[in-house]
Amino acid sequence: MTVSPISATELDRVLQRAKRKDDLGHKIANALDLIDQQLQSLGEEAVAISFNGGKDCTVLLHLYAAALYSRHERVSAPDAWPRPTDDQTAEHSDAGQERSNGRLSQEIRAISHSSPRTGSGSDVSTGNVPIDGPSRPPPPLPPQCTTSSDQVESSTSATRHGRLDQSTASSYSAPSSSSKLPYPPIRSIYITAPDPFPELETFVLDSAERYGMDLYRFGGGMKAALEEYLNCGGGRGVKGVLVGTRRGDPNGDVSELAPTDPSWPQFLRIHPILFWSYGDIWTFLRELDVHWCSLYDQGYTSLGSTKNTVANPELKRGADQWEPAWKLQDESKERAGRFRPSIA
Repeated sequence: MTVSPISATELDRVLQRAKRKDDLGHKIANALDLIDQQLQSLGEEAVAISFNGGKDCTVLLHLYAAALYSRHERVSAPDAWPRPTDDQTAEHSDAGQERSNGRLSQEIRAISHSSPRTGSGSDVSTGNVPIDGPSRPPPPLPPQCTTSSDQVESSTSATRHGRLDQSTASSYSAPSSSSKLPYPPIRSIYITAPDPFPELETFVLDSAERYGMDLYRFGGGMKAALEEYLNCGGGRGVKGVLVGTRRGDPNGDVSELAPTDPSWPQFLRIHPILFWSYGDIWTFLRELDVHWCSLYDQGYTSLGSTKNTVANPELKRGADQWEPAWKLQDESKERAGRFRPSIA
């Protein structure tokens, strides 16, 4: 199946939707503004996105692509979307601490002024690196980029220009379609759940090709995967990672800008859709005709492992029939299809 690259028309629709004076329009504008601020502060080459194929990070990926499109294709149009007013920004802040907290600002400055990428991984062409136009493909992956996590059983060198496999660490760069995209390849990390859904893996791969992602896939735990990514060629020099966390999610009690804890790999977590609701997510996806994982059409509302996720019972309409995810009425039941597997 051939995957068509995302078009400028599709991305421009996001920018136009941000101009609407409704709640979703304001949230889109706020998200774009936060992304753009961090691209300006950290540098495009120092920003990556965490992408696992779920609905929230699919929204985030589409927003990120729109922000990159605006920077690369609409540099002569500074009003590509309406910048949020102070009042609108304050509506989505935690007592003013999201973007102006003194300690947070100092940590952000420390991250943004740390040493640039060096070594053999510094030539990986992702983000806004000095290249001859945005269509130049990334160079080959450095051979030393391998997984070293002792949480996994095997160690496999990362490979490029091929399908994602089931190895612990692998890399995928979108092939010919990336040359048609209006921005450089998107630095990306995919941390898999144990026993992932095949449909989700396929969707992640399709998205990598559609959006021109320089995608690195890791198994094992979150902390170990991030350490490997940041030390690998594809992640070297990354100072900020876009994350699709929303309030109400596990670990969702965070700020829009949140440096990692001292014991974790050091980077700035960026949460552009933190204040979006379940309904906002589906309105955005459906209204802007964004591709999503097919499991959401089968009654799944929150995706994890095949071992702990079933279709949402709130959407069951017959013996073997479920309504699609966007028809869920009670947003508090979003994770009703998720459970902890029995130890026995």
